[in-house]
Amino acid sequence: MLQATENVANDMSTITIPQPDAESLLSKAVIISFKTGRFGNNRKVRRNEVSISAYDVQDGVEKTVGQDVVKVSKELLNAQELQAITSFDAQTRGRLLTYCLPSYVEDGYYFLPITLVETVDAMLSTAKKDRDGMVARFIGVYEQKKEEARLRLGPLYREKDYPSVAAVRQSFSWAVRYISFSVPGSLKEISSTLFNQEKARQEKMWEEAASEVRAALRESLVGLLEHAIGKLSYQSNGKPQVFRDSMVKNMNEFLDLFARRNLTNDDDLAALVGQTRQLMVDVDPTALRSNLGTRDRVRTGFEEIKRTMETMLIDRPLRQIDLDD
Repeated sequence: MLQATENVANDMSTITIPQPDAESLLSKAVIISFKTGRFGNNRKVRRNEVSISAYDVQDGVEKTVGQDVVKVSKELLNAQELQAITSFDAQTRGRLLTYCLPSYVEDGYYFLPITLVETVDAMLSTAKKDRDGMVARFIGVYEQKKEEARLRLGPLYREKDYPSVAAVRQSFSWAVRYISFSVPGSLKEISSTLFNQEKARQEKMWEEAASEVRAALRESLVGLLEHAIGKLSYQSNGKPQVFRDSMVKNMNEFLDLFARRNLTNDDDLAALVGQTRQLMVDVDPTALRSNLGTRDRVRTGFEEIKRTMETMLIDRPLRQIDLDD
């Protein structure tokens, strides 16, 4: 049984693969559930509303293809205001992963270091205010976009596809929960056998979760290194590749947050993060663009770290953790 509660608040020549620290994972993190809802802008086209023609190459004749072969949908509204909300939600989830790690529970759940709860809560509170403003702008043009759709869709327009303004406003949701897990102490009083069985089940589940979290953090660094190596290389004509300042910003952000995101006490990765940090001392986008010596030194260092990291990444089955197992 799981209890959910609301909360706010080296020498690398030989790589070992110790067991991930599941106990540390549970003591250092909570799970944050972040889910959003919005107006669904697509509907299936009914079978009797459309027919599709296909040209038969062999017979040289045009034939009608049934809806059981091809599925057709229509876009209800052509509204940049709605598209902006969709993009904003995706960006917010991406921003969340800067601080969190995937939980493999299901979509919308993340492991959040306890030390970052206040930071993330403030970020999401600000994001919600921004999103509320975007929703208000969409609601303000909804009736206008609905009339435009009537003309644009013609015979495919159906009035019942378009709810009232109040219903559309209600379709936009934003839900944040902070969840911690433990075996209820009361279970021990009822049955020590059941308590121990549940404790063993949870330990096994969180050991598997810890393995996935450790791998995710390692893969995050590898991804940043691969991107940086590519951007710090040279084109076929010998000119340096062009890169954005965000490449350096993202790397520094990962390094700055690593200690708090290292939920499984991954010492091997911590050592490589330390090496990466040393390479980035006094390095900024201007230095990488103007000083080819600095550029080559950083790229070569990144390549060495990436080669070491490749020995630490092992194939593993991605397991979706079921809280009701």
